[in-house]
Amino acid sequence: MIKINLLPVREERRRMGARQEQTLFALVMVLTLVGVYTWHSTLNRTIKDLRLQITKVEQEITRLSKIVKEVEKFKADKKVLEGKIAVIDKLKTYRQVQVHYMDELNKALPGQVWLEFYQQRENTLVLRGKSLSTDDIAGFMRNLEASDWFDDIRLDQTSQKEMTVGDRKVKLNDFSLRMMVVPSGGKG
Repeated sequence: MIKINLLPVREERRRMGARQEQTLFALVMVLTLVGVYTWHSTLNRTIKDLRLQITKVEQEITRLSKIVKEVEKFKADKKVLEGKIAVIDKLKTYRQVQVHYMDELNKALPGQVWLEFYQQRENTLVLRGKSLSTDDIAGFMRNLEASDWFDDIRLDQTSQKEMTVGDRKVKLNDFSLRMMVVPSGGKG
């Protein structure tokens, strides 16, 4: 017997299966597009946030670099001022020590000796002067040796000249002394 199936059940099932597959494919495509869009939006937002942070950090770097320059300028100014203060302190000390040197020279100077030149470079003092006798120069050197403010006194040169003062002829001795000064006023 011949069977005729007038109901297209199989074909209908196939069409339903195909339609479900198409719907499922469309749904997967839509979900994929939504996922890609969401991922893309998230990345764009992250990039935007990072660029904003970079801009803020660059502004902070610019602001801080100005502050660093000011601090460096202040440090340089401080160093210059400290140098000036050190010079001023040294000059104050030097001024006070110079008074002691002059006082000690005055005490050591015999009546027949006078000084014409005084020069100090660091711890070396050079004196030039005149005297009426070589004994006065020797007495002056002994007096300087006895002082706590001078050390290593050496006679560099001495010479004798004859000068006319009024109607008298007088012999004058030119001399040059070199010595070390003791800044603290106490020989070691």
